[in-house]
Amino acid sequence: MLKNRKKNMLRRLVFLSFLFYAINVLQQTTGGIHVPPIAEGNYWSWRWNTQLIPFYFVGDLISHYNASGLSWFFWNAVRSSFYNVLLLFPLGVYLSLYKIGNIKRAALFIFIVSFGIETMQILFSYFGLIFARSFNVDDLILNTVGGVLGYLFFEQLKKLYINILYKKQE
Repeated sequence: MLKNRKKNMLRRLVFLSFLFYAINVLQQTTGGIHVPPIAEGNYWSWRWNTQLIPFYFVGDLISHYNASGLSWFFWNAVRSSFYNVLLLFPLGVYLSLYKIGNIKRAALFIFIVSFGIETMQILFSYFGLIFARSFNVDDLILNTVGGVLGYLFFEQLKKLYINILYKKQE
């Protein structure tokens, strides 16, 4: 009876931590939703708010480095890329924790979530619900890589825990 109660409490805690994570992802990717919509000062256009060239961020890093070395602009581009990888890393951990299946299913789910985030950003920007944000293919790539890394990391952590637990029982 006590063991089940602890297990249920742990499940609730994990679920609540996931809700907290999801709300933070929403906040980070939108910057906050504005009601009523932003009427002035929201300069949005398809040309400037979509980036459909894969791995453009690599060229961006190189051009910032060539232009000014290890300046603020270079490190800002590195930081932005790192944050995109980090954004869905916890989602990969949660998918591993909830036993989503295999790495392919997890990667597909993470990609769909990332695509949903990017689509939400461009639609909400277009309608003035958030300040101008962009749809960026590189964000899809980096977010998916981050989520898959989170999934693989936690899968390895589970295997390590099982191995340690098995050795203790021997």
